[in-house]
Parts: sequence; structure tokens; C-alpha cells
Amino acid sequence: MTLEAELEYELQSRGADFVFFTDISHLPEKQNRHYPRAILFGIALSTEYIQLISGGNQIGEDEFHVTESKTDQLADSISGYLSIKGYSAYSQSENNLFSSGYYNESTKSSALPHKTIAGLAGLGWIGKHNLLISADFGSAISMCSVLTDAPLKTVLHTPANPECGDCTICIDICPVNAIKGTPWKMGTLRDELLDVFRCTSCLKCLALCPWTQKYAKQNK
Repeated sequence: MTLEAELEYELQSRGADFVFFTDISHLPEKQNRHYPRAILFGIALSTEYIQLISGGNQIGEDEFHVTESKTDQLADSISGYLSIKGYSAYSQSENNLFSSGYYNESTKSSALPHKTIAGLAGLGWIGKHNLLISADFGSAISMCSVLTDAPLKTVLHTPANPECGDCTICIDICPVNAIKGTPWKMGTLRDELLDVFRCTSCLKCLALCPWTQKYAKQNK
């Protein structure tokens, strides 16, 4: 079994809905931290949860945060797995980013967001709400990543242009007017898309994105 197959098995057997091995060697050292490759994976949110958010309701333990925690744990685990095999690896879990000083609290940002890696993997594009949108899941995904020097066979895509068109649903439904309506393109800064200090993470833009709604309807 190849290392790629081993990693895919480990991640998918623990709930990952997709796994990508991506070339990040061309990125500035500030972003890739001298690692040439990244493992990106994610878990799709349930259609039931999307329906609850769409209707303005949330019950019980919040699925989004539970899923975020699960992907973070997977990243820490895969990083340890690679280390045991003799490779260097860095988990981009929230706790690890904080503890290692790679998360800037004053700007609420990290040097290499998971969605940047996702764009290079060919998973999707950045929407006007500053979230990744994929054709399969819309924005209903939680992602995490591991940077590594392991000799993985990787893909590298030019980040896709947005397929949002003239849609303004995420802008119109944002209760705090945090989404600025700027279409993403190469070089667009996060702050041109979204005021992160105003955003309350209500997830309405995530759930009501037409691509997320398409995913929810197709997977009832």
C-alpha cells in the first residue's frame, strides 16, 4: 500500500469525505514554512444541520464546531502518524497554530488558510462570503490540513475563478453587513471580502449559499 493510500484510509475510515495531496512548494516560506506538500481533508456537514441553519434554528451541540474539532484532531493525529514514519509534519489544527505562534490574534488570520490549499487542490473557489465553495458540498464543509515533507504524489491547480456570478444572497442575508460583495480574484485580500471583526459566525451565508442548498437537496 502506498503512503497516499495509507493516509487516505486513515482519514476516510475516521470520517473524512475528501482527501487531497497538494504541492505547496511554490508558496512563500512564510506560508509553507519550508514544507513542500500539504494534506488537505474535510468533513461535510449534514443536510439536516444545513436545513436547521437555513430555517434559523440550531438545537443541541452545534455540529459545525463539533466537526471543526474533529478535523483538527485528525490533523494532529496524521501529523503524529507521519512523524512516526520518519517524516516531518506540521498540523494546522487551531490549537497547534495558536501554541506555535502561527495564528495572529490581532488580525484573526493565519499565514496559510486551509481554503488556500483547497484552491490549489482544485476543490473549489472562494465565494463572496470568503468561504470555499465546492461543486459537491457548497460551503458545507469543515477542513483542516497538515504540511509535510513526506514524498507524496501531489496535484497542483490554478485557483478557480468564482462561479457566484451576480448572486448576492450571502450579502443580502448577512445580519451584520459583514460581507462587502467583492468578487474574489487572485490577489484579493480577505479584508476586501469580509469584515471579520463584524462577523458573528451565524453561518447563514454558509447554509443559504445556492451551492450549499443544492448539496442539501441532492442528499436528503
